[in-house]
Amino acid sequence: MSEKKDLIKEALKRRQGGGKSPSKSSETGGQSGLNFYSGDVSSLKVQPNTVLIISLVYMGIVVLLHIFSKLRSGGAETPTEGP
Repeated sequence: MSEKKDLIKEALKRRQGGGKSPSKSSETGGQSGLNFYSGDVSSLKVQPNTVLIISLVYMGIVVLLHIFSKLRSGGAETPTEGP
């Protein structure tokens, strides 16, 4: 039973930060809590600002294509013939 209590205490310590001081920023060199590049991974590393710009350009192109298609078709749909 005491093993369970020890495991629970360890889990709580890990969850709460292990009793470390709240001034973590001075220990880690002033980094924020987000680690975008964690570890040595041989993949494409893209900054968040680059992703934002690329997505905005993509959305702009889609909007322009919709506008051009409306202008090309005359802006009105073709009427369907009834019975």
